[in-house]
Amino acid sequence: MTLLELLLTMALMGLVLGAGLGVFASLDFGRRAALGLVQNVIRAARNSAVARAAPARVRFDRTAGTITAEAMSVVGTWHFERESLGGAFDLDGRMAGAVLIDDGYIGRALSLALSRGAYARFDVAQSPAFDLREGFAIDLALRPESLDAGRILTVGGVVGLTLQGQGALRAWFVPEVVGSTGEPRGGGRLFVDSPAGVVGVGSWCRVRFEYDRRVARLLVDGVEVGRTQEVQPVWRLQGPLVLGDDQSSFSGAVDALVVAAVSASESAELPDTVAFGPNTPAEIRFDARGHLDREVHAAPVEFELSFDDGQSAAIAVGMYGTVH
Repeated sequence: MTLLELLLTMALMGLVLGAGLGVFASLDFGRRAALGLVQNVIRAARNSAVARAAPARVRFDRTAGTITAEAMSVVGTWHFERESLGGAFDLDGRMAGAVLIDDGYIGRALSLALSRGAYARFDVAQSPAFDLREGFAIDLALRPESLDAGRILTVGGVVGLTLQGQGALRAWFVPEVVGSTGEPRGGGRLFVDSPAGVVGVGSWCRVRFEYDRRVARLLVDGVEVGRTQEVQPVWRLQGPLVLGDDQSSFSGAVDALVVAAVSASESAELPDTVAFGPNTPAEIRFDARGHLDREVHAAPVEFELSFDDGQSAAIAVGMYGTVH
């Protein structure tokens, strides 16, 4: 290679490298990634709703530029197959006056019918995951032996379920409120009552009590039998989870108890060059099928990401949960 050819080759390489570096320097990778980042968090919430057959939501903080997916996660399950009352996540319990019976909803079950003061206790407050503040869902199977009023379940003194007269159910929870001193405290109980006759003597039924910081619902065998509206967080646990009561226990059997709590499953923060547009919703809610919750969203959700150069990019969530 002659000196002239070498100089020409070096000049061409300099031009190519210089142009390439200039193009890369002008690219804003944070801006280009922001669109996919937001879409992925929304998809994560939708996928959680489908996988867990439970509602999920996405929260937007326009001031902080953050997006968070929140979904139900199981924090405790008990099927009452062993005398130790062993449950998932090492949350075993102890019982007094209660016994295990063989004709349960699935396998064996916990019977509270032999003694008026029968109960089973689980120290769930020791589990950091047992935080019901942002919402919860409690599922259990019940078989009343009589329709006498009695306490079925209490979770940390802040969530409960009782059998009322004539086969009615009452669910309740304690919201967090701000006192006169500005400190948070537990407020008065909020009740969700069912009509009479939703449970019967001698037959199993599935009961679900759920709250998503919008609506508290009580369902029996998949049918909604009561609801109330509320947006406050749930007050922190004040004690153990108790089935029955040492004074006025429910007279019947309990099986297949599952407790789930709402927690953040994925979150992201926008780059400094990107912001949520003014039409960004405070939250997007999905139902248990992964569709947009019709009670919250009457139409597809559409909003924009705004870039510091004045441009924007649109994001849309369809009624069936598709994100584009």
